[in-house]
Amino acid sequence: MADDLSVRLRAVLAELRRVPDILGATIARRDGILIAHALPKSMDPKKIAAMSAAIVGTSEMAAGEMGLGTFSQSIVDTDVGKMMATGAGDEAILVTMVRNEANMGLILLSVDKAVHSIAEILRSQEVIQ
Repeated sequence: MADDLSVRLRAVLAELRRVPDILGATIARRDGILIAHALPKSMDPKKIAAMSAAIVGTSEMAAGEMGLGTFSQSIVDTDVGKMMATGAGDEAILVTMVRNEANMGLILLSVDKAVHSIAEILRSQEVIQ
């Protein structure tokens, strides 16, 4: 069953990587443990998973403290590109790296589709276990 889960999650990441200007993507648990990734060799997937979980945790607390509702996404914007950390169900985060010149409308639609797929795959796995 774990192999099937891994294959299905990697398929979601592969589809996301086909979107122009997406450099890589990672799925992590909210505690920072790596689940799956499709990253260039120059990026460390375990570090990205851990750092993203910290960013999301802080963002969730900030949103709550400010009365802004439920966390959806954090974006780290740099001179080279963006890192987007998006909630993917109760237990996971999708981390997407994109170039600055990316069509953000297309990126956001693609990330939203991937997040829903990831959440559904993980939810169906919970039902099986």
